[in-house]
Parts: sequence; structure tokens; C-alpha cells
Amino acid sequence: MNNESYDQQEENQPIWQRLRSSVLPVKPTDSVPVKLLKNSGFYLFAVMALLVTLLLGGAIMFVL
Repeated sequence: MNNESYDQQEENQPIWQRLRSSVLPVKPTDSVPVKLLKNSGFYLFAVMALLVTLLLGGAIMFVL
């Protein structure tokens, strides 16, 4: 019963939020610097992944 409510709660979250909570979860007990580092690390990783994806896609389009 508890798992069903958790699954429904998780389905209501956007995919960005679910990914964020699964990669580097921010706990309420974390201090402010730790929260800041976790958030900035996640967003920097996401930007780098997006840039690499765009560069690889551009390289593939250039070759074709």
C-alpha cells in the first residue's frame, strides 16, 4: 500500500525531478554547502551531457 502511494507520487514528478532525486539526492539534514555542491554538480553534469550530445549529433550530421 505504501509502495503504491510512492509510485503515484513519483509518477506525478517531472522526469527532470525524478532524475535529480535519483542521482544526487538532497537530504533535509544536508548543510547548505553540501546542498549547493550537490545541486551545482548535477546541473553541471546535465549541461556537459547536453553539450556532448549536441556535438556528437552535429558531427554525425556533418558526416552524413
